[in-house]
Amino acid sequence: MENEKENIRIAVILINRDRPDLTDPLYQQVQIMGSGLDKTLFVIECGSKPGGRSRYQTHFFRDRSYRGRYYGFNRGLQFAQKEGSWDYYWFLANDIEFPGGQDTLKELVAVMQTEPRMALIGPGEPNAQDYQGCHPKPGRRWHKASTVHGLAWLMRAQAIDEVGYCNPKFRYSQGAGSELSYRLYRNGWFMAYSDVVTLAHAQEGSTYGKVTRISRHEYHRRARIFATRYLEKHYGKDWDRLFASVLPSDVEINTFPWQKKVWSKKLPKEKRFVWLRRAASWLKRRILALISRTPS
Repeated sequence: MENEKENIRIAVILINRDRPDLTDPLYQQVQIMGSGLDKTLFVIECGSKPGGRSRYQTHFFRDRSYRGRYYGFNRGLQFAQKEGSWDYYWFLANDIEFPGGQDTLKELVAVMQTEPRMALIGPGEPNAQDYQGCHPKPGRRWHKASTVHGLAWLMRAQAIDEVGYCNPKFRYSQGAGSELSYRLYRNGWFMAYSDVVTLAHAQEGSTYGKVTRISRHEYHRRARIFATRYLEKHYGKDWDRLFASVLPSDVEINTFPWQKKVWSKKLPKEKRFVWLRRAASWLKRRILALISRTPS
């Protein structure tokens, strides 16, 4: 019987950066989920300004330049681990929404309870246009995936203890989940999407230019450069083949070649950043010229 274990303990880690308008409604949705489960909600403020904090804030850390989603989740993980022992961690970005009446948490935990080597599972995303393998199909409960977008991972504590979580050095989210996927599959775990419970992701205007000083375009330009350099440095130029080599045959879509192709395609720099660099270069030359003319 599903959920036979009594007192299944879940730490729900929800991060916020100056967007209480997103975080508070999501908190209210999640608060009523998980009937019969022992869950605790942690709302982590990633350096939010006083006026940008959630009314449900539990923890705060200073983050002047905003080091990104996975840094925030890592800090939340540390806070939760100090406060108790958990069976699962549910990592929630704040720019998502679940369908009304859906007990997402209860369904995800029920699946995990029947699959002891499932390291993590995330809700499907029917309307996703920029991520492969996340679209649910009727007639099944879940399916294995090479990677799962990091919007609402339910992750097993045992898998984190054995393999770890995403590298907090990933200031940009692209690439961190792929590296974790490789480490999990290499160590005998697997990951999945639900075909029963889903989410909707705010594709535009939730972060870029609001909690970060750069636009969506500039964020993705920098993220692609970081992911490509990091993965090639640590796993070689054929990192996609290496990562795919540990996937079992029942993974439907290998997302690694697609990710590599996207990340290796350089985006042009925005004109406003070109202008800023030129101005900085001109100012630097002027300062050096003035210094050279100054008598010693």
